[in-house]
Amino acid sequence: MQITLDKNDRRLLQITIAVIVVLIVVLAVFSREDDKDSGVPTSYSAQSSGAKAAYLLLKEEGYNVERWESSLSELPDEAAKTVLVLAGPIRGADKEEKDAVRLFLNRGGRVLATGYNASIFIPESNAIPEALPDAVAKEYKPDIPSSLTRAGTIKFSPPSHWGDPKPAQLVHYSHDGKGLVVSYKVGKGEVIWWAGSGCLMNSGIRDAGNLDLLLNSIGPKDTHVLWDEYLHSWHETETGYTSFPPIRYGLVQCGLAFVALLLAYARRNAPIHPLYEPSRLSPLEFVNTLGSLYQRANAARTALEVPYHRFRALLARKLGLRSNASSADLARGARRRLAYKEPGLEKTLEQIEQSLNDLDLKEATVLDLVQKLSQHAHNLKLISQE
Repeated sequence: MQITLDKNDRRLLQITIAVIVVLIVVLAVFSREDDKDSGVPTSYSAQSSGAKAAYLLLKEEGYNVERWESSLSELPDEAAKTVLVLAGPIRGADKEEKDAVRLFLNRGGRVLATGYNASIFIPESNAIPEALPDAVAKEYKPDIPSSLTRAGTIKFSPPSHWGDPKPAQLVHYSHDGKGLVVSYKVGKGEVIWWAGSGCLMNSGIRDAGNLDLLLNSIGPKDTHVLWDEYLHSWHETETGYTSFPPIRYGLVQCGLAFVALLLAYARRNAPIHPLYEPSRLSPLEFVNTLGSLYQRANAARTALEVPYHRFRALLARKLGLRSNASSADLARGARRRLAYKEPGLEKTLEQIEQSLNDLDLKEATVLDLVQKLSQHAHNLKLISQE
């Protein structure tokens, strides 16, 4: 059967196809641009060079952290117990911004500056933009015992280093005498400088002691953290900063409106089916079936081993530790980093490890240990809270 269209229908079809093609091209261009790794450690980016994981981790750990998107000249007057994070700025500093940072430090604030560009904003800087030889993904051991080196070995690729330190400047990590992590006092405040942003990037936050270095540099949990995002964008001209986003968002809105029209038309003309409601007995039937299989196979040890390894994997991932970390290290990390105060975690893990080596393991023992382990997982928010 041959379908014929009148003039108006053909025109409508042509317009529809043209709009769809334009939307596909626009989305393809924007998606290709967004897929590129910007190389900027911004807290908005989930790419490998971004710092979204570090920002969200600080929030999860209970820090009062917020993105600072105003000029540095507008930093708060109350600088005590406040940390300004300058993570890899993409532009230089003017005199007003340098003076604002110095005033912030003199009032008791702390500045965590990463990379050479960040060193331009801090006073008494002696950073040198020179990549160290053989420094790709290399581990660095502490030079001195200090509050910053409690993390132990750190791992990153520094694109710069600190020159000859002044007497009041402490070098915590170095490479062949070239400082990689340096701290010193300025007025009532303190400057902490890293040779690069690799330790707080999404790709490096889990390596070695990088996470501990970040937490030690930030300080206690009552610290107010200002994560600078103002220096991750350009502000020289109003048109250069605002011209493209409105166009982009306008096109996205037009596309969404067009898709909404198509969906509305299709919904009105599509066949109507009754809403499918899954049976609430299905999950219970699955649990009963799985329990019967364990019981029939006399696999009490497996029924304990599976949730135990899952608990270890989830807790190690949340703490940023290696998967083969000992149970004592996991429990210690939960106490220190997550402020976990519920008693019995260490004893439960120890009892499980002993029971896994018991050849005459009883089902009642397995049930008791799994219930305790599940309760700890729920309290640590490793599983759904529903």
